Amino acid sequence: MFKNGLGLHFKHRVHELIEDSIKEKNLKYKKNDIVLHHFGSLKDENLISGKTEQYSKIILKQLEEEPNNARYNYQAARMFLGRNDSSNALKYFEKAAKIDPGYKLVFSEIAKIYLQMNDKNRAIEYFKKSIRYNPDNPSPANNLAVVYMSMGKFENAKKILEEQLKKHPENKALKYNYEKSLENLK
Repeated sequence: MFKNGLGLHFKHRVHELIEDSIKEKNLKYKKNDIVLHHFGSLKDENLISGKTEQYSKIILKQLEEEPNNARYNYQAARMFLGRNDSSNALKYFEKAAKIDPGYKLVFSEIAKIYLQMNDKNRAIEYFKKSIRYNPDNPSPANNLAVVYMSMGKFENAKKILEEQLKKHPENKALKYNYEKSLENLK
């Protein structure tokens, strides 16, 4: 929520944001806990399908206009994931990561694709990169620990989870997986 008359405008054609405009004007903002619900996905399935196709065209048009935009490459990757096209999704996630390695959890997205391809070693490599670029987010480390547990490397998982629990002691996923790692070390 923001006041009218500040000269602010939404940017991007898909998943529009106001934050970029706020930053351009050197204004300050803070996030709050207000939840706004968007019920667009509760509409008729044919309408949703048409909207998805329309969004896909818009995403690709944005990307054509700004091929070196991490956001647009990331959106294209998500679009291809939605189409179960892992190959193109991987290509666009990798390009987004090359442009801006800290963009969202892009390395985690790449790791998840490698997991789908059953390449756990590559998944580990990319979850480690995600941890490096997102040190305050416990999700990449938690996912890495789960991969290690799936490989029977419970000591590795335990060590990672212990480190994360020091920073995020109330995180339920970390606690749960930590307990699982301990159970398997007995």
